[in-house]
Amino acid sequence: MLDVMDGKGPIYMRTEEALGKIADTYKDDPKAYKKKMKELESEAWEDFLDMTISQAILWASTNLQPEEKGSEIAAAEPYFIGSHSGASGAWVSGPADLQTKDTAPDYFWGYPNMSTVKGLFCAGDASGASSHKFSSGSHAEGRIAAKSAIKFIVENNSLPAVDAASIESLKAEILRPMENYEQHKNATTDPEINPNYLKPRMFMFRLQKIMDEYAGGITSQFKTNGPLLTKALELLAFLREDSQKLAAADLHELMRCWENTHRMWQAEAHVRTMLFREETRWPGYYFRADKPKLDEEKWHVFANCRFDPKADAWEMRTRPMKHVFPQPQEHEMLGG
Repeated sequence: MLDVMDGKGPIYMRTEEALGKIADTYKDDPKAYKKKMKELESEAWEDFLDMTISQAILWASTNLQPEEKGSEIAAAEPYFIGSHSGASGAWVSGPADLQTKDTAPDYFWGYPNMSTVKGLFCAGDASGASSHKFSSGSHAEGRIAAKSAIKFIVENNSLPAVDAASIESLKAEILRPMENYEQHKNATTDPEINPNYLKPRMFMFRLQKIMDEYAGGITSQFKTNGPLLTKALELLAFLREDSQKLAAADLHELMRCWENTHRMWQAEAHVRTMLFREETRWPGYYFRADKPKLDEEKWHVFANCRFDPKADAWEMRTRPMKHVFPQPQEHEMLGG
């Protein structure tokens, strides 16, 4: 990031140099060298499809062979820090072996990977407190969550009593963006521009702009502070108000409307958590310029947020961080 700010870009990932150095041990045997390079090329694609799928997609879309040419990269970690980098996500139950006097009920409440909403299970970036799961790790966690969900269904197999009027009200709420569009689409000659509604694409740009400029995005060099985060909450409040005017011309846009609504809630939870945690816990991913230090004494904890829809209010709290394995002592450390 500092190199880019100094005008030294673009930045390249030199896969061709790394792969070439590994294959150099076979340089005196052209046939063996060619075979090794083919193996390394295959491994490169496999590794990136596991770790960073978008990078492999970029190689394919730009006709780039990673063993022949370096690819441009950019410092652009998502502004919604997922479990891959920031250990964030839904607070979920741990495995049964965490059911001890010291950890319950903070760490285990009956079913692994069940969120604090009964019957709602999470995996991958949806579940927090586990960095660097990547694609294969999220797949493995998905299997764990699925097995846990099946166990929950078997053990809680009575049908709930659901009010029919509540179902109809929920259906109307879900379909509201399509109703907004049909009711107002003829108010303008271009249905994409209308004073009575906004399309999900415009909503997405607006949300991304708020998070980028106020919540530690790339245009602010991943830096933010208390006043910026407070302003972000003000703008997100306007956005939440306008989310009632989202409009969908078809089922695809209806999906995008609700996807963006969920991202809006995620964004607010993210901003409130950064504002609540008065330190810089993840330098490089986001940096609080007004709280630049790592505060292990106060903030070596998980920060949780919860929204109460009845009170229309957020609750912020900390949860203890329990180390499953003993922390290594200084005299036990080996290596440099």
